Amino acid sequence: MSAFLIFIVLPTVLIVLALRMKPLVPPDERSHDPLGASGAAGGMFGSHGLDADPVSMREDTERVQFDLSALPERE
Repeated sequence: MSAFLIFIVLPTVLIVLALRMKPLVPPDERSHDPLGASGAAGGMFGSHGLDADPVSMREDTERVQFDLSALPERE
């Protein structure tokens, strides 16, 4: 009987409860970042109150060229 309660009833009750929960802040008043990381971190650790960056910056992927001709000669 306890296995039925733990593995069938409890997960069903938790899923129904999760579907009925409403967010604390309405969706139109939230600031979003592309991956939702600030929302997840704010939920766990508290919000920092800063807005997300408006523009994503690309990573610099060009090859780095080194000029080795200026190094002193080794003997």
